[in-house]
Amino acid sequence: MSLKDKLDTLLKWFEANEIKWDNKCLEIRIVNDSYGVFAKKDLKNKNPIVKIPKECILSPKSTGIANILDDENIEGGCSLAISVMYEISQGKDSPWYGYLQALPRSEDLPIFWDSEKDILKGTEMEHAISNDLNDLKDDYADIVLPLLEKYSYVFSNYCDEYFSFDAFCRASTLVSSRSFEVDAFHGNAMVPFADVFNHRSGNNEHVHFETDFDVCDACGALDYCEHQYLEDLEQGSDMENDEDGWLDENGETSEPNDDDIEELDEEDEEGSLADLEELEESGVNFWTEEEKEKKDTCDMVLSRPVRKGEEIFNTYGDHPNIALLGKYGFCHDNNPNDYISVSEDAVVEACIALTKEILRAECKDIDDDVLEEKAIEKTRPRWEYFLMNEHILCPSGHDDDEKGDYEESDSEENGCCSGDDCCVDENGEEKGCCGDKHEHDGDGDACETEDVQRSRPYFINVEGLYEDTLTCLLHIMFVDNTLFETFVDNVEAALKYLEELANGARTESDVEVKKRVYQLCLALSEHRRLDYFGNKQSWIPIEDDVAAREKAKTNREIYALTCRINEKKIVEKSIAYYKSMIESCTIRKRPIKKKSKKIRR
Repeated sequence: MSLKDKLDTLLKWFEANEIKWDNKCLEIRIVNDSYGVFAKKDLKNKNPIVKIPKECILSPKSTGIANILDDENIEGGCSLAISVMYEISQGKDSPWYGYLQALPRSEDLPIFWDSEKDILKGTEMEHAISNDLNDLKDDYADIVLPLLEKYSYVFSNYCDEYFSFDAFCRASTLVSSRSFEVDAFHGNAMVPFADVFNHRSGNNEHVHFETDFDVCDACGALDYCEHQYLEDLEQGSDMENDEDGWLDENGETSEPNDDDIEELDEEDEEGSLADLEELEESGVNFWTEEEKEKKDTCDMVLSRPVRKGEEIFNTYGDHPNIALLGKYGFCHDNNPNDYISVSEDAVVEACIALTKEILRAECKDIDDDVLEEKAIEKTRPRWEYFLMNEHILCPSGHDDDEKGDYEESDSEENGCCSGDDCCVDENGEEKGCCGDKHEHDGDGDACETEDVQRSRPYFINVEGLYEDTLTCLLHIMFVDNTLFETFVDNVEAALKYLEELANGARTESDVEVKKRVYQLCLALSEHRRLDYFGNKQSWIPIEDDVAAREKAKTNREIYALTCRINEKKIVEKSIAYYKSMIESCTIRKRPIKKKSKKIRR
């Protein structure tokens, strides 16, 4: 079936399912083997331009196997992927056939790539692909296969074609790239028409998605429903007084006062609430037409004017390229939300290595094995101290939801991440400490995650600066022993020290500590740079990657090279920055030669 035929079927399905949109104002066109929404005339109103009844969205609550998913307590993206697979398997018998037939077989995400994966070696995306595939395999083995076996009478006729691991991966990419969070009842769902709007980043989108989220989580009702009624009855029952008196806030009985008696009398006058069945028999309708019209839509609302003939864009948010490419299949050049990471293990090794250099300078004749042992003895208690007090020294960041949202799905999909702010300003001075609170084991060796093998990452933002959590940690690592002992005795002393750094009050007195922090950051960035070496085991200039991208013949190559180029730019910025900061510390430490005063005769 051609794209045009699929579009015609989709439009008829929209009409049959009462999706409201003005075809005198909007037009759906074929764009790059997909679809896009265009304005047929100038649009200025900040009103909904599309209204999608919630009855026509596809979710784990609305699918034909909703009862099975509910009985098995299958939730999240996996449940929606299973729902999509099932409805696709039903063909024209599915209520969503007209919608599903217009979707691509899958989104072209990196998990399906072949030779293009070689371009991503060393990038953040390389590890994300591996994590994605492993998580999909785990979900399929632990959730999907047992479901197919237990309910073979539902799935047996379609297993090979519609419920294979490949089909699960393809459905998961559709869910990843197209689903919307609808409300407390449906959760994430496929929202027909809303997913036709293509993405634009940088706060330049024309429309945004609106929905009433606070609905009954049992039935999806926006306003008062039978579940709310029963909940009120239960709460009322809990508040009834017993035979001897009333229960106060502490659960102790007390005698009712005059106000309580008066309130009870008023309730008696109003009469007790009728039984639910009695209300229904008497004609009480919890689902009036007015309420239905009010509660049932997800809306695409115009955010800013659109000119005639212009494509109308939505936005998926300000994501780094690892999220855009991993979830939606595209990425941007010079993405301001990009970052790269270094592992916790790399930080530990770098701290020990620099500590060994410091100890070697103090005692040149020390044995290598003894030197290693002493370096660990000095490093370990400082590391443990920081991890134990991190929630005080570096309280939770306020603007790292972006990375956290995608990378937290590394537990699900792609890895965990904290903030990318750095505690240095444009002049290279420390400007404060705000990072993510992070749980670690009792020994301070690793993060407490489901996968104990996975060490915590630290991040470098698009400007090449390390996150503030790391720079605060490194200051704790390299202050002198006397000062560190005061930190151990009183964490407020450490907090005061870091606050003084933020205000620049200790700048001159701590030049050596600053220099060591910058040296370690430089060492980490130079080590990270090695990951981008190609098969020739050498650094390929960014200009060569740009030239290769200009000659690329596929979007896969273009996007892979874009990811690589952006990350290599961050590495180069980071190395240049920390080299300059080390030099500034060196200049600051040079003694100033005093000129001899001339004696006036």
